[in-house]
Amino acid sequence: MKTFKDVFSITQTKVGLMFALIVPILFLVVWMTGYQGATERLDQLRVAVVKDSSTVGFYENLQKESPFTVKAVTSETEGLKQLDAGEVEMVLVADLADQKKLTFHVNQANAEFANGILKQATSEISQTLNGTPVITSDVIVEHQVSDFSTSMLPILLGFVIYIAVMTMGIQFNLVTQILKNQHSKWSLFWSKQLLHGIVLLVVPLVMVSLAFAFSDIQASFIKVWAFQLLLTAACIGVTQMNFTIFGPIAPLVNVALIPFQLMTAGNIVPPSMLAPFYQTIGHYLPVPNAVAGLTRLIYFDGDISSFVIRLTVILLITVVVTLILTALRREQAHIIEVKQAS
Repeated sequence: MKTFKDVFSITQTKVGLMFALIVPILFLVVWMTGYQGATERLDQLRVAVVKDSSTVGFYENLQKESPFTVKAVTSETEGLKQLDAGEVEMVLVADLADQKKLTFHVNQANAEFANGILKQATSEISQTLNGTPVITSDVIVEHQVSDFSTSMLPILLGFVIYIAVMTMGIQFNLVTQILKNQHSKWSLFWSKQLLHGIVLLVVPLVMVSLAFAFSDIQASFIKVWAFQLLLTAACIGVTQMNFTIFGPIAPLVNVALIPFQLMTAGNIVPPSMLAPFYQTIGHYLPVPNAVAGLTRLIYFDGDISSFVIRLTVILLITVVVTLILTALRREQAHIIEVKQAS
């Protein structure tokens, strides 16, 4: 029993027990509450209809009867531009005068759940118009990838790096605890930043090189590498800040962010269809911004400026908070005595 009491008295033992209890509860609660009622939020899916003089009646009827949010665009080109920008989830081109045809455009970069619902809706929309003559329909998937592994690449590059630096942070924090009585807080802090610098030089380069070796990526190597570098820095910033704020329970906090980031990444269900509380959380976390940006880079070399800005803000805020809290933290008494004696 004495051994058990000694083991239980250590903080890491209590943290381990908290992991075993809290992590599964957290995943269940976050995912069940986040996805709850997603099918009731079909109005959050946006459909752009190319509207002209021949489709006014069709557009107005669709806007009234469809469960989706229907908006008008002046041309197919404009609609496809909005589709790539993530401003709409589907573009509908109706040629009811000449070819008697409906053409639906969806994006491979859309969430799987959204594309499934929209593809099902295309047949229902076509059936409501069918009569004499018969209206035909065609569904075009923009930026479709032929290899399933490529479709998994955004979540792999975006999420795995968070797990990697989170695990690295646990080990670095243990090293800090071992050496804190021998070295000053700032010497330990800058030593860790040097190690982070080495990670930034090596890890993103290796990950992106492997991605290009296995997949056909539309953006340039430099662009994808630079984005992955920024993502890695942001993940380091978030996990390091949590260690500075929460100390021994920081690993639990970092793990607690995982279900939020996976759910709001948007590769399964669009964030707009999540429960209201969860709809904008992803803007403030590194993985959702990374997955959205990498999806555009990998599939069609799209614009990622908004995601770059968000990741940069996340990085800057976490670094500033970490620096301030490190400065405010008291130096170990043993270190102060050694400095005074010297």
